[in-house]
Amino acid sequence: MAQLARMVALAAAALAAISLAGCASSSTGSAGSSTPAPTPSSTSSIHPGSLVGVWTLGQKVDAPEQPFVSFVQDNTWVASDGCNRVRGTWNVDADGTLTTTSGPQTMMACDGAQIPLAVTEGTHVSVNGDYLTITSAHGAAETQLVRSTDPTVGPSGRPIGYWTETRTSTSPFLSISTDGTYSGSDGCNRLAGSWTSNADDSITFSQGISTLMACEGVDTWLSGLASGTVRAGVMTIQSADGTVLGQLTAL
Repeated sequence: MAQLARMVALAAAALAAISLAGCASSSTGSAGSSTPAPTPSSTSSIHPGSLVGVWTLGQKVDAPEQPFVSFVQDNTWVASDGCNRVRGTWNVDADGTLTTTSGPQTMMACDGAQIPLAVTEGTHVSVNGDYLTITSAHGAAETQLVRSTDPTVGPSGRPIGYWTETRTSTSPFLSISTDGTYSGSDGCNRLAGSWTSNADDSITFSQGISTLMACEGVDTWLSGLASGTVRAGVMTIQSADGTVLGQLTAL
């Protein structure tokens, strides 16, 4: 009986030794594991200069002009959906957070692409070489564009958009559309007509129907428009004899 008890004790001791060895082996294996610990995810940074330029779709669109957005070094932007243009200001932080403002725009029905809307509603941008991704709030929508090298795509010297003398409700203004028409006001009377662009980048205006109200104390200089030139976001208006009447600024 004593011998049996001794054999049981030895077996129990051996089993305990095996269990301890197994635990030690498991512990060593865990400490020496080659699987790396998770590392914090890195965030990409963006330099504002990488956003500057003209961006468009990867394919041609059947519209009066190819939709685009142009980010300018002075932190202004202009975009087109193919028929209407809108302008504003932009700023981007190092983490890609996008902040924009926008002004008025023409409202033609268009089968183009809502690039202006993507810019105004965008909250984040990323640039990968010649590819730009604009993401709206909470990542609800993404717009992917490519950098354009086509000189016919972009704002160029074309006058499309909204032009005004001052930022007031009574200021003379023109709203110029891609379909070759314009409307506006000289500060007193409504203006409307058509326009064409010339080889020297000047614009010829053909006046149509306008109202004929008399407004005391209002300088109706814009009613005499016959031509214009666009330089750096400013349109210089001239009369038929070449006299400079005034200037309008793009909004």
